[in-house]
Formats: sequence, C-alpha cells, structure tokens
Amino acid sequence: MPLQLTPEQELRLRTVVGAGAYRSSEEALDAAVAAIELSASTDFEGTQAELEALLLAGLQSGVPMPADDDFWNRLRSETGAMATGHLARQPRR
Repeated sequence: MPLQLTPEQELRLRTVVGAGAYRSSEEALDAAVAAIELSASTDFEGTQAELEALLLAGLQSGVPMPADDDFWNRLRSETGAMATGHLARQPRR
C-alpha cells in the first residue's frame, strides 16, 4: 500500500536522521512503525502521551551513537530476551 508523507512528516524524519539518530529515513520509519505497533498492542499499558514522552526522552538522551549492524543485532537480541521474559510472566489463557 503506497503512502505519502505530509511535508511536516518529511521534515520531522529528515530532522531525526540529520541529528544522527538513524542512518536513513527508512530506518526512522521502521522505528516509527514499531512504536505504533507497540502503542496499538493490546498489552500496551501506557498512554499515547507517555509513549511520546519516552520517544522524545530517547531522542534527547545524549549524543547519538552509530547504528551499525552490530548495534541492531545487539538490540534485537536484547529486546528478544525482554519479550521472552515478558511472555513467560503472562498467564496462559
């Protein structure tokens, strides 16, 4: 499904990428979609305002670090372990 960004959305993406938070607009969009999936999840316990505050805090948390393949592999591994731990604590339905 083709999507078209508004000029404001495109500017916001370019700003985040330009600040070094992501290597490309595609990576930034992937992160945005992941955030949307999280907030739309039935298990999400926070509000949209809390999610936005967390995302903003992450963007303002310091000097951006390079997001190379090692970084993404490490992040996937850490978040996978977190998800596994979370699922293990959920009661079976």
